[in-house]
Order: sequence, then C-alpha cells, then structure tokens
Amino acid sequence: MAIPSTQIAAVVSPSGASANSRVEISNTYPVPEPGEGDILIKLEFSGVCHSDLHSILGDTPMKTDVAGHEGNVPGTFQQYIVSPAIHVTRIPWGLSPELAAPLLCAGIAMYSSIMKTSPRPGDWIAILGAGGGLGHMGVQIAAKKGLRVLAIDKGEKKKQLCLSLGAAEFLDFSEVNIVEAVKASTSGLGAHAVICTANSERAYEQSMQMLRPLGTLVCVGIPNIPFRLPATPFDMIVKGEITPISIYLWLKIVGNSAGTAKEMDELLAMAVAGDVKAHVECYELRDILDILGRLERSEIEGRVVLRIPE
Repeated sequence: MAIPSTQIAAVVSPSGASANSRVEISNTYPVPEPGEGDILIKLEFSGVCHSDLHSILGDTPMKTDVAGHEGNVPGTFQQYIVSPAIHVTRIPWGLSPELAAPLLCAGIAMYSSIMKTSPRPGDWIAILGAGGGLGHMGVQIAAKKGLRVLAIDKGEKKKQLCLSLGAAEFLDFSEVNIVEAVKASTSGLGAHAVICTANSERAYEQSMQMLRPLGTLVCVGIPNIPFRLPATPFDMIVKGEITPISIYLWLKIVGNSAGTAKEMDELLAMAVAGDVKAHVECYELRDILDILGRLERSEIEGRVVLRIPE
C-alpha cells in the first residue's frame, strides 16, 4: 500500500492550546516520517480521554499539535503515527481494535493503579468516577482480582453499569454522604484503597476521609484548577500505627497515569480471556468537537472511541 504524503488529523488551532482553543479537522496534515528505530503505524481507532481535553485547553502540555494520546505515543487523532519500535504493544489476535484502544490508556492506567495498592482478595477498594472511561475499567479489573469494589459516581445509568461489571455496591454522591457510606460498608474502618479518577478538590478531600489506617490513595484524576492535596499532619498521624515489632507503617499516597510493559501484557491477557471489556461508543473522527463537549459535561458512560478514516 502506498503511503500518502498528507492525511486527515484533528489539529489544535494555530494559536496553540489554551482555555479557548478548539480542534479542527485538517485534510492536508503531513504524514510523519519514521527515523532510525521507528515504525510508521496506520491507526484504526483511538479512544478519547479526559486528559485530551486538558491538553487541548492548555492545562497540560502537548508534545504535538495533533490531539489524542490513547495509543502508544501522543497525537492519535490522525491516520498515521510514528512510534519507537521498542515501545510498540502487539495487539493479540481476537481482540477487536475498537476494544483494544481504551486498554492502551484507561485500561493500563487503572490496572497499574490497582496494582500500586498491593491488592489482596477481599480488600475494599473505592473508585471515584467509577462509571467513567477509566473507572468502569477499574471496576472490572478490581472485581476479577477478588477485591470488593465500592463504585462511586452519579446517576442510574452509571449505577447499572458498575453493578453489572462486578461492583459490590454503588454509591451515588448526589444522594448520600459517600464518606459515611464507605465507612458503613467497611465496618467503620474505611476502604483499604481509594482510586480517585475524579478531578475536583472535594473528591480528593473525600478520598482521604474514606481511607482506613494504612490505606492507599491513588491519584489519577487531573484537576482543572490546581489545588493542594488535602492531607493534614493529623491524617498522617492517626492513620498510621506502630506495630508490635516497632515498624512504622503509614498512609500511602501515590499518583499514576500509565503502567509497565509487563502490566500491559497482563491486562491484554485479561481482555483476551474476556475478564475485562471496555464499554465503548464508536464515533467518527469528525464528531470530535461534540465528543469533547460531552466529555467536559460528564455525559459519557464508559469510553468513546473514534474511528480513524481509512
């Protein structure tokens, strides 16, 4: 197949990423040329992540003027992309491209986040934003690893989705005090781990409050407005303890955005086995502006995947 010199791509406006920037569909964007050790990849699908919205609006840096990153390198809202061959992930046979795409960002981010909590079967894990693109993947992964999942989100659709994916309980933050509800479900102790995919200061504050002593908070959601993580010295003191052998154990706070090659292989194996499946809505690349608007308004359950033109 002949490689064209230009392609279709969703490009950030020439003024650059900012609070008022938009993406535009270009039919004449140059096809990148691979260098030594690189390969040229023809993309079929790309997932749309909330991080893409942050990049377009200038909240986080973009390495290219093409939006999208749910593949192996930034700039996935285009037909062709260049990647170092050593970092490319082989997609197993039997896994359709529209279902594989979300695994390369949302899936691996949640898999790695869960593994950072040192999970043990029977542990309680709370996921804030459980019905979203990242959260619904985390619910499945955690449930398959034997964890008891407290899915936290809003609305009947997300409730039904989370419960169908293996959540032990669904807590609607618009209807209940989720901190009290988590403690009530965990014999008053709190969750062993909390993964916060939400992006508000209130969500992170509640995440801290629902942790049990020695628990782990994994920060995943990127705030629209910067704020300090609401962890006080009191939190760190009362949620740590001295063991009989005088080893000091503490409340653990970590951040995560991706994962290792080994974790990616483990996740793909789960997907091939049918243990993890992204719930996707497929749209055309030309629908990107509408999708970004819905994403900003939190109107999407599961994951949106864009079909890249042939």
